[in-house]
Amino acid sequence: MSGNLEDQLFFALGIKKEKEKEVFLNPDYEKDLGDPFKILNMDKAVERILQAIKSKEKVVLFGDYDADGIGGVVVFYDFFKKIGFENFEVYIPDRNKEGYGLTLGVIDDFEKKKVNLIITIDCGISDYDEIEKADGKGIDTVILDHHLESGLLPQAVAVVDVKQEKDKYPFDSFCGAGVAFKTVAALLERGEFSVTEGWSKWLLDVVCVATVADMVPLTGENRTLVHYGLKVLKKTQRPGLLALFKKLKIQKENVTVDDIAFFVAPRINVASRMDTATTSFNLLVTENSNEADWIAERLNQKNIERKEMAGKIIEEIELEISKSPREQRLLFFGNEKWEPGVLGVVANRVREKYNKSVFLWGKSGVENIKGSSRGDGSVNLVDLMSKIDDSFFIDRGGHALAAGFTVNENKINELGGALRDAYEKMEKQEVDRVLWVDKEIALGEITWSFLETIEKFGPFGMGNPKPVFLLKDLEVSGVKMFGNGGIHLQLDFQSDNKKISAIGFFMSNGYGLDIKKGTRIDLVANIERNTFMNRNELRLKIVDYKIK
Repeated sequence: MSGNLEDQLFFALGIKKEKEKEVFLNPDYEKDLGDPFKILNMDKAVERILQAIKSKEKVVLFGDYDADGIGGVVVFYDFFKKIGFENFEVYIPDRNKEGYGLTLGVIDDFEKKKVNLIITIDCGISDYDEIEKADGKGIDTVILDHHLESGLLPQAVAVVDVKQEKDKYPFDSFCGAGVAFKTVAALLERGEFSVTEGWSKWLLDVVCVATVADMVPLTGENRTLVHYGLKVLKKTQRPGLLALFKKLKIQKENVTVDDIAFFVAPRINVASRMDTATTSFNLLVTENSNEADWIAERLNQKNIERKEMAGKIIEEIELEISKSPREQRLLFFGNEKWEPGVLGVVANRVREKYNKSVFLWGKSGVENIKGSSRGDGSVNLVDLMSKIDDSFFIDRGGHALAAGFTVNENKINELGGALRDAYEKMEKQEVDRVLWVDKEIALGEITWSFLETIEKFGPFGMGNPKPVFLLKDLEVSGVKMFGNGGIHLQLDFQSDNKKISAIGFFMSNGYGLDIKKGTRIDLVANIERNTFMNRNELRLKIVDYKIK
């Protein structure tokens, strides 16, 4: 694998034309963000929202309970506050008590409050019955969503969702907060507001966090939103984000996509699982630094509790797997004592370790049995659940590789068998187990200029992964376990009298135990800049290794 690094990275991305290369390396806010009015039904949505603002109607911002939905609600909250519109309230449902999306009961509550307009953010596309009921009570709905339509579209005044089959907008991978941002941009363009031109860019800090947290592709317009969102994050004055950065020892001037993905987003998401999602919403909108400090500490503690709880569940699952009489192609486990709010994280960890689709369920603290699933790519999880009789589920939905479900209690003992039977009958997709590398390099090639070339291709994430490098026949000069209880692995190497470390997060269990000083390995890794605790050092991030 010889050749110019930049050319090889472009080749891996499938970018060949010089103009495309220039656009990729230098995102332009004005040129690279499309006209929001070219999104299907955007004009109808803007017209209805402007009418509500002008007439001072009662509006509800109804958002999903994750970092994406919360971020999208914050975008609208900031917009309404900026233009002086006060007749609105925010409603984020309780994840465990109410579940995802609108409910029939909440529509009754909105009628009592004399709500005129509901704006759903990061949800709504599948809420046909609920929106039909709202319409019957004289409550209009504007849907701002990014999920796939399923069957009939709700009877909303406007459905803004670039995933709709009829939508011809050239980019269809926005997260919910991205759709909210495009809508606010359209409102600012058409409405007559006394807002400084360019003010909307200050919303990009939460749009950036939401986009990274929701794991949508960081390509096209998302790349531009996150590129500029990182610039805004480095200047953000939101007390909540500043408090969270301080708590997590993140220097805001050096904040990265990894900081968001691995530290910030989990704290924002933990609220809906271990507390209430409004806690995270309040963190992002508070103007009081003392309140921000209190919320940041609460979210951090809840995240610690989540990790401890998840760790215990993983131990129980691994014990069950060790006792399993035969190899299972689909893993299914549950316990009434398990907290449903942490099962998504656990399912992800189990899937990563065993390379299999995983279904987990629990009931602690909630009325009905709820579960989470994560897929290995061999089948679409939503399609899989649709193959099972409706009597099993109270609710189900999600994405191809990540889904949730609520189960009828009298059916839980049969669900595992039904899922496995349906799985065996479905046509399987080939799951790629090959590890691709972008370039083979020597340890001595890892320099600051080498890293700077790599960083030009960021921000990295879904659709634009970090470059992966192969380093052959390295001699390990040091091995260390570190972190809470020694959960992380560090391998040290010497190059020209200089130490270079390679970090493997959550790799101490099952990794590193077979490596000692002097062991020779082939290493597959990313190259990154470590700024933790005011450091500024080159390091490797372990993807995999093989002992020679």
